[in-house]
Amino acid sequence: MSARVIAPRLSALGLALLCGCSDPSPRSLPAPSPAPLAAPLPAAPPVQAPPVRRDGTIYAESELMGTRFSINLWLPPSQTAEAAGAAIELAFAEIDRIEGLASEWRPDSEISQLSAAAGGEPRPLSPDLYTLLQRSKVVAEATDGAFDPTFHAVGQLWSFRPGAIPPSAEAIADKLPLVDWRGIELTAEGRRGRLRRAGMKLGLGAIAKGYAVDRAAQLLSDRGFTDHIVEGGGDTFVSGTKGGAAWMVGIQRPDGPGSVGALPLRDRALVTSGGYQRYFEHAGRRYSHIIDPRSGWPLDEAASALSVSVLAPDATDADAYCTAVAVMGPARGMEFIESRPELEAVIITQDRQLLISSGLTERFIRPPAP
Repeated sequence: MSARVIAPRLSALGLALLCGCSDPSPRSLPAPSPAPLAAPLPAAPPVQAPPVRRDGTIYAESELMGTRFSINLWLPPSQTAEAAGAAIELAFAEIDRIEGLASEWRPDSEISQLSAAAGGEPRPLSPDLYTLLQRSKVVAEATDGAFDPTFHAVGQLWSFRPGAIPPSAEAIADKLPLVDWRGIELTAEGRRGRLRRAGMKLGLGAIAKGYAVDRAAQLLSDRGFTDHIVEGGGDTFVSGTKGGAAWMVGIQRPDGPGSVGALPLRDRALVTSGGYQRYFEHAGRRYSHIIDPRSGWPLDEAASALSVSVLAPDATDADAYCTAVAVMGPARGMEFIESRPELEAVIITQDRQLLISSGLTERFIRPPAP
């Protein structure tokens, strides 16, 4: 498969256009809308026209937020490939900007600075970080802490690189009292916030990627490209159609290539997560990257799902709720999904059974039998 860079600025973000031709709150606390894109939109630099595939789409990808992001955009007759390339570049730049403020692994990021000031006075927050924390609190309360953005006080003790070793039980017990989403204090007036206790730390890895996907999708729509898919490391938002036909999004098979099925989607997000994606082994035990914020330990492999896919109105919520459902386990997780009319899910259990929420049973398309 050939590739080419569409502009020097795109190269700086690691973007290449690929010429392949395959299609690849609690209810009393409503989730606030994402922070609006800054107005006016930044001027797009001139770029070389990217190739348009036979099905009328333009495909691009970039390495951002520690994973692969891709955009598949259907080019309407009223737009040019040059304009599409410029919009794609700005969408990837927006993802890069979100990473710069929401990465807990960058000491100069806004979230790291807020964590460093834990226990101090409230600080002014950017619109994006304020929105991320608001929505994180909504999901944390709705899931009784199965999703908790303050988990990083414990999460920082863990590494999931090959050869890693788990932290001691004593180290986890020492940090666990600092994990409490209720300690995030936000003030709407002046858009300020703080962490209540010194030593608390924020980690938005289970929501920031979805938020970045939503922001990129919104930017593309604002520039007139309303028919597209934005995907990053399993977080997907689908907008509009592909020339009038529904976009089809597959759910990855956790034990090999291919998918267990697909869903026709429009203006919805689908996020998939599973312990099989990142883990390390030590002393005969496998430790997955999904940490239960209530215990400080990775999920018990025998009791957890192989894979969880959550469908939601936007990728921000789908990302956060997907993590929470994984932490809850298959039975409790599906019970939670069925109690939330805005959510749907497909859960793959350890014995490879598919649990499909009631709203998807007639929409889920299984692959043909071999």
